[in-house]
Amino acid sequence: MNFSPKHFRRILVFAAHPDDETIACSGLLQRSRESLVVLAVDGAPPHYGFAEQFGSLQRYSEERFREAARALQLIPRCSLRRLSRQDGTWLVDQHLFLDLPEAFASLRQVVREFSPDVLVSHALEGGHIDHDACHVLARQVGKALAVPIVEFPLYWRDKNGHDVFQRFRDSHHGEFALELSEEELVVKDKMLSEYQTQRELTSVFRSAIERFRPMLAPDCTKLAWSKYPFENRRGQLKAALFFRSVADFHQSASLHAATSG
Repeated sequence: MNFSPKHFRRILVFAAHPDDETIACSGLLQRSRESLVVLAVDGAPPHYGFAEQFGSLQRYSEERFREAARALQLIPRCSLRRLSRQDGTWLVDQHLFLDLPEAFASLRQVVREFSPDVLVSHALEGGHIDHDACHVLARQVGKALAVPIVEFPLYWRDKNGHDVFQRFRDSHHGEFALELSEEELVVKDKMLSEYQTQRELTSVFRSAIERFRPMLAPDCTKLAWSKYPFENRRGQLKAALFFRSVADFHQSASLHAATSG
């Protein structure tokens, strides 16, 4: 498959949080003929003081999604949706890996309805546990529905503790770099400026190059991240719990495919 954006008519970007889609895919979205952004979690992690600052975590989450709606209005023919559980409740920031079966069902339904040419989501990179959970979900849905999958990098930390932004952890054949025009960068900056709740975080991103590649399927048993450095500054959640949940999810998905096939 040719991964040039000019060959994509309908792009579905599946990202973890409001602003991930703009940081990683603003140029790609601007070049698509029609696009849908699907956001996975509520964007309101507990224990970070957002409840006190905004009155409640719900209010903080609602503001983040208002920001996303305003940002995506700058992209012609781009719409926004969210994942939800079967009972209609939203999935919780930093806890997506605990809801993989319900998130899978929700994403699969959205992908079926939109019928994209390509599904674009996070690479597995150990930077944020929700990003990696999105990778797992996108790979499984793409496989189930025979939709091509492309991945993008966001951030991770190297062995020296240095932050690496928008570059893949490992280089592989098939990587595609999208260089944004000045006009596209203006739109990207306008989109980022809508995310006022995230202005300190988004300020480190303004890449004129967005990177993509066909989604890889790394062997999770050989990854050695001891913890996720960004979203677990307080909890120090071990990666082992994440990979155990992923293994259980893959096992249940395989059993479902076998019994329904």
